[in-house]
Amino acid sequence: MPSEKESRSRRRERDLSPSQWDWDCPATRRRLEELYFREQDYIAAGSEDVCNFWAFFERLRRFQSRRTEREPTPGRHHQAEPSAAARRLDLPRRYDPRYRINLSVLSADVEGTIRGRRGNSGVPQERLSEFRTALLHYLDFTQKQSFAKLAKLQRERAALPISQYRDRLLRAVAQNQVVVIAGDTGCGKSTQVPQFLLAAGYSHVACTQPRRIACISLAKRVGFESLHQYGNQVGYQIRFESTRSPATKIVFLTEGLLLRQVQREPTLPGYHILIADEVHERHLHSDFLLGVLRRLLPARPDLKLVLMSATINISLFSGYFGGAPVLQVPGRIFPISVIYQPIPKEEASAVGKLGKSERLDPLPYLRVLQAIDHKYPPEERGDLLVFLSGVAEIGAVLEAAQAYAARTQRWIVLPLHSTLSVAEQDKVFDVPPPGVRKCILSTNIAETSVTIDGVRFVLDSGKVKEMSYDPQGKLQRLQEFWISRASAEQRKGRAGRTGPGVCYRLYAESDYDAFSPYPVPEIQRVALDALVLQLKSMGLGDPRTFPFLEPPPASSLETAVRYLRDQGALDEAEDLTPIGNLLAQLPVDVVVGKMLVLGTLFGLAEPTLTVAAALSVQSPFLRPVHPNPDCATARRPLESPHGDPLTLLNIFNEWVQVKSERSGSSRKWCRRRGLGEHRLYEAANLRRQF
Repeated sequence: MPSEKESRSRRRERDLSPSQWDWDCPATRRRLEELYFREQDYIAAGSEDVCNFWAFFERLRRFQSRRTEREPTPGRHHQAEPSAAARRLDLPRRYDPRYRINLSVLSADVEGTIRGRRGNSGVPQERLSEFRTALLHYLDFTQKQSFAKLAKLQRERAALPISQYRDRLLRAVAQNQVVVIAGDTGCGKSTQVPQFLLAAGYSHVACTQPRRIACISLAKRVGFESLHQYGNQVGYQIRFESTRSPATKIVFLTEGLLLRQVQREPTLPGYHILIADEVHERHLHSDFLLGVLRRLLPARPDLKLVLMSATINISLFSGYFGGAPVLQVPGRIFPISVIYQPIPKEEASAVGKLGKSERLDPLPYLRVLQAIDHKYPPEERGDLLVFLSGVAEIGAVLEAAQAYAARTQRWIVLPLHSTLSVAEQDKVFDVPPPGVRKCILSTNIAETSVTIDGVRFVLDSGKVKEMSYDPQGKLQRLQEFWISRASAEQRKGRAGRTGPGVCYRLYAESDYDAFSPYPVPEIQRVALDALVLQLKSMGLGDPRTFPFLEPPPASSLETAVRYLRDQGALDEAEDLTPIGNLLAQLPVDVVVGKMLVLGTLFGLAEPTLTVAAALSVQSPFLRPVHPNPDCATARRPLESPHGDPLTLLNIFNEWVQVKSERSGSSRKWCRRRGLGEHRLYEAANLRRQF
């Protein structure tokens, strides 16, 4: 119940005369927002549109003030009331040709809604009418903006190379169960092919992606292009998050999630057509998924499969599916100049006494920023995309580049990698102000999974970090390697999507010539325990005879089978045991899954759930360029002498306690201790899933 003081204050607001009405008063605006911007309205309460409206309102008041000063004769543009016929046809209520503001966008139901809220509002009728007119101007303005964007969007879609191949693609899909699309960077295959297929009558389309960020960004883009930005016909499904509904016709999802769906529904009855995108990246889940689908297709003759790849080793994919037809689509690539700038040996990362690389020297990267500033005037648009091997390397360059940007005021420096939150990743898509360029420091996530418009310059370090596995010692390590020639070309192609570009390579041309032609498939360099367990749970038989696209080393398969036997997941006949069947249903490593099962049996479900979830997401410990000793001090009371798992348990429990006691301060609590709160949220989501 409002207090008597608040009630008197609100009565005073309502009883103001038009001359006393102050548009800039917060109470005034609050009253109007209560009337017109409710949760269910077109402009919803608390939304960004409310702020945009008030900004528009200020500009409109200034415009009207100037117009009044220029009009000496009042009533000169008086308009008669619309006729009854005009009202029946819902024709424009008024049109001012001088100022080109057409209120025809206003429909009868919107007009009725606005008129209906005048009753008993307590707002002076003159001011209410003025506000209503401003609101109509704003709605007209935003609709014109939307129409302009859509017209531009349709022109851009028609200009994409894949658009010229639409009919050929649909004919190929109609005549074949499997089709391979080989499309260069920028041809538009990832956004357009799902829409082509939906329009052709394939009502349930699934498109797999190797990374979560690609699922989200593609779903948003396709939803916008197909006018379902705020609907649910286009959605995405990733770990912990989904916008999918029964009405969804196109869904973007990770390869791992589709494999989980195959476990539950072996024939995938919910889909009419599957699109496997970025198959050339040769991820573990990607290669396994292709093998599963090859087994599935004979049982589902009505199911169509489209493989989409860069123009890399296409014959391998076509031959794997019995000579499937290949549709080659050229990319929209402009000329790209390649500049080799190998780092001098004295500037390369030194090797310390313990054999570990020292911190990356950012100087060679800053030289490229300086060269761009020197050679290209700021009026010329064009952003810089820098490929680095990992998060630590991004941090080293980020600090130096941000200092340079602060001095020159000509750059906005942004990181891009998979450990960032979705909101932080989305910043790379924002358009910089005039005269300012973006410098995006990325891992290979931007090689194919994410397309950033406006990139004119690419800086390629030539390095990538990949998991390597020693089956003898059962050790898995993240190591830095040179990229392949195919990856180098993919990176270079990012510079030529919107105009002539430049690719700077921090290695010699002789190094490029020595690169391997293609990247090593992940299935040939990582542990295969989880894959063998999943394969067994699907009833796909002996992993040694499974038709992999390219078989993994026999030693890795034998090690995986032996390990699963040791863990009790397989019996001596290599069949799934009851505990193995349970472990196969958990989306975690075998040892973490076994800990969950045993913890539950021993009555320790609560702490085990937390530890298992914390070990299954990326570490919450932030790794700043310059570690803050205060963070380590603040974190010390939470550290356990028994190791990281129990430290993570203490951190999670304390974080939950902070959130329950002091709502809103948990972010500050995490920041003071050098923790990433979004990782704790991920652990909480996974814990709930377990």
